[in-house]
Amino acid sequence: MNAVLERPRTKVTPKAAKSALQTRLDSIFANLELGQEKLRLAHQSVELTDPGEAAEVLLCAVIEDLLPAAVAPMYRQPLTRTDADAAYTGMFTSLAAIDGVIALSRGQVIEPMLREARVLLDEANTQMDFTGMPGLPGVKDTAEADRGEDDLAGSSPAASETENVAGRIFDAYERTIEAHAIVDSRVAEMNTGAAYGARSLVKVAVDATSAADATNTRNDCEHASCALHEAIEVLTLVTDDAPDLAAQGALALLALAKVLLDGCMEALP
Repeated sequence: MNAVLERPRTKVTPKAAKSALQTRLDSIFANLELGQEKLRLAHQSVELTDPGEAAEVLLCAVIEDLLPAAVAPMYRQPLTRTDADAAYTGMFTSLAAIDGVIALSRGQVIEPMLREARVLLDEANTQMDFTGMPGLPGVKDTAEADRGEDDLAGSSPAASETENVAGRIFDAYERTIEAHAIVDSRVAEMNTGAAYGARSLVKVAVDATSAADATNTRNDCEHASCALHEAIEVLTLVTDDAPDLAAQGALALLALAKVLLDGCMEALP
């Protein structure tokens, strides 16, 4: 008689189910990764067909500066509610800038991809609101945070700090140039006295941030910050009166430039 041999059956232990918090985080990071990838693909396309145009310039700023800086808190370890809240609010500027790119790209081949990226990033942003969901600590351990700051202070020579400040001032200058390119491309269509006035003020801000970049002095940075404030005020009135997504993207860039400059003040002579 032939015996039929069967492989011994082992008891399979089911995998532990993911917590609701981990499931939410996995979804956030997946949407962020895919959304950013779609933006990069769109930029590769527009960079080939329309280099230097307003849409390409603004999209480049979103990919390289606005969005990475906004979502960076989500990648801190250990993640806290404070980090998630910072990323949640920080993404608003990036999403507004993407709206501006979409407005500048209507009818173009990259528009559908930009809209897909916008949906993914907006979903990630919505999920970053952890109100009512337990699991994330409110703040980091104070002693650990203090140790980290002490280590950072001990490893950051003055020369590096000076270089970082100069780099941020240059970034502010570049963002202002990008904003001017966008406003300049839209002013004829907006066709109001206020719009033309806003363009003039943004040009003044370009000149002021250029001077600040050349000297890296507190006085010139304060002057540039004031020029940016005036440009932001007038351009805000323009977009409130006649909403224009591209102009709102320019506003986001001007606001970022001002934040960069204002953050440099304490380190400048």
